[in-house]
Formats: sequence, structure tokens, C-alpha cells
Amino acid sequence: MSDLTIRLPRGSGSGEGSGRSLSTSAAIGGAVAGLVTLVVCMAVALTAWFLADAGAHGETTDALRAGADGWLVGHGSRFVLNGMPLGIVPLTVTMLLVLGAFRGGRWAAGRAEEPEGDRALGLAVAAFVGSYVVLAVVVCVAASRTGAEPELGRSILGALLVSALGGGAGLAAGTGYLGYWVLRLPEWLREMVAGAVAGALALLAAGAVLVVVSLGLSFNEAANVLTSLDLSSGDAVTLVLVTSLFAPNAALFGSAYLIGPGFAVGTIASGVTTSVSPAAPVVLGAVPAVPLLAALPEEGPTPGWLIGVCAVPLLAAGLGVWKAGRATAPLPYDLAAIRGAGAGFGSAVLVTVAIGLSGGPMGVDRLAKIGAPVGETFVFALASMVIGGVFAALVQSFLQRRNAVA
Repeated sequence: MSDLTIRLPRGSGSGEGSGRSLSTSAAIGGAVAGLVTLVVCMAVALTAWFLADAGAHGETTDALRAGADGWLVGHGSRFVLNGMPLGIVPLTVTMLLVLGAFRGGRWAAGRAEEPEGDRALGLAVAAFVGSYVVLAVVVCVAASRTGAEPELGRSILGALLVSALGGGAGLAAGTGYLGYWVLRLPEWLREMVAGAVAGALALLAAGAVLVVVSLGLSFNEAANVLTSLDLSSGDAVTLVLVTSLFAPNAALFGSAYLIGPGFAVGTIASGVTTSVSPAAPVVLGAVPAVPLLAALPEEGPTPGWLIGVCAVPLLAAGLGVWKAGRATAPLPYDLAAIRGAGAGFGSAVLVTVAIGLSGGPMGVDRLAKIGAPVGETFVFALASMVIGGVFAALVQSFLQRRNAVA
């Protein structure tokens, strides 16, 4: 991309600046963003440790190390704990990390001189990512110990993605380049992207509603599971806190169920994979004693009418396209169909990627496979969301034309 020849207004987070170059400020911002989120994770772990047993077991350093482990897991790192792989990413932590990187980028942009062009901004993003990744490597090495080893490669890759996406967006927003680039995009592309994001968020919201409703209907079972664990008040609060870290994962599992293929919650001893889907009998076997899992349907044949929930992705994509196209002028039907299909395709990609990130192993044998089949999920999501996007775009174009004539 060529250098910009105009000076852009800074974002709302900018101040008078410190006279530092943007690259220098970005390098500092990357380290600060990583350290702040690391301290937050350690503080949460330390609090949970005191709540659980008032510090009667273990040392303070053990709790701090657990917080560092959680920070790494939020970046996608997998641990091997006494030979047992732990690989599900708590997406609440990941969202916190991305937000921290974004705020770090905004802060760095407000403390530096205005960049001379987009090449300078690119160097600043590289500096931000570099300092953030170095911190991740240091934490990964420091957190490694006998019996609990994080994967360095996944830690580096996750830190690179979090800092590049969050920090890069923060730097671009803080310098004013982000809005400039968005305005330079063709209107049809902006509308398509907006429709894709809105459709994906609508399906995620539907998945979250499904989980909440299912858990509400199974409240007695969840309460019985919690009671059977015989936890102290502090332990119960800690369990709720840990469960909340996986709330986005649960919502994405609900979205996978609505799409059709559903998801697995491990494998049965005979090697048969569990299955929770509206299109096939539910196969569960023994379910771990976790209150959240009380939301799972009962094992056995699935009522035929439940297949109707597979229309939700179609409606979600249509809603996203409709919302994105409300302010646009009426389009010819062929162009409207293309934009609707593009938005539906984008929604399917976003949802599939998110669902793919939500699963992983939580042990061996019984819990070695948790999550949705990514390939099948994408095929089902693509078919339903493209159809929903095209249909909504055509109906909207028809209504806009009729209103224009009237």
C-alpha cells in the first residue's frame, strides 16, 4: 500500500504526545498491554486461590503461576499436565487479551508523534507485535515446570495474532487511519462486511439464548450437581468464576447445535464419539460433574420438530443482511443477490472459525475430543447462511423499489 500524503486526525484517546516516534511508543504499548493483562490474570488466580482455601494449600507463587498459565491459555497455548493435554481456550480470557491489546495500541498512538504515512504505521504495528511476543516467550519459559509444560509454538502464534489484530486496530484507530481506510472501501464491500459481522453476531446471540434457556430448564439438575460436589462457599464462587471464562465457548457450542452438526463432549469408552445434534439421536454416556453440562439434552432419540432450529442460521444471516442494507439505495436484483450471498458467506466463515476455536481436549480418553466438527459445520453454515442472505437481500430490494415508486 502506498504512503498516505495527508495527515489524519487522531483518535479520541490521543493527547499532546510525548515526542516519541510511533514505533517507539508502540513497542512500549505492546509490552504494557501484555503486562497489564498478565497482572489481571494473576490477580484473578490469586483471588480464586484465597477464596478456595484461604491460602491453606500451596504457595502464593503457585497461584501467580496459575494466572500466568491462564494468560498463556488465553493465547491458545496448550498444556500437558502430568501427561494429560489441556487445550480448550477460555474465550473470555482471549476477548480480554484482544481488548487489552487494542487499548494498548490506542494508548501508544496517543503518546507519539503523528505517523508520516502508512509505512510508518506498519513499522509501529511490527514493533507492538514484537514486544508483545517477546513477553509471551518470557512468560512461557518462566511458567514451564515439571509436570506442566505450555506449548511454546502455540503461545507465540497466539500472541502474534492477538497483538496484530488488537494492537494493530488500536494503533490504526488512535492515529485516525482506521476510519480513513474504512471510508476508502467501496460501499458494496462495507455493506457486505457489515452484513457478515451482524449475521455472525446474531447467530452467536441465538446460541447463547439456547444455552441459557436449556440451563434454566435444567436448573434443578445443575443445582443437584453443584450440591453433590460438596463445595465450600469459596470453592463454589471459584467454580462459577472459572465457568464464566468458558461462557463464549458454550454459546458457540449452542451455535453449532443450531447449525446442524452439533458438537461432541468427549468419547465413550468403546471409542464411540458423543454427539449432541438436532438431526440425530443424542449420545452422551457418562457426563462429567460440571453444573454447566446439565444444559445438555437427555440421551436418546431427538424429537423430530427440533430439526426446525436449523432455520435459525438462515434467519440470522437474513437479519444481518437486512440490517446492513437498510440505508442503501435500491439495487438491481442480481447485485442484491450477490451482496446477500457474499454477506452470508462471510458470516459462515466467521462463525466456523469461532466455533473451531471453542473446542479442544481436556484430558485423555473420555475428554480427548470436545467441540464441533469444523468441516461439517462450515458446509451446513455456508448452505443456510448464503440462502438466508440472498433471500433477505432480494426481499429488501423489492420492498425498497416498491417504496421508491410509491
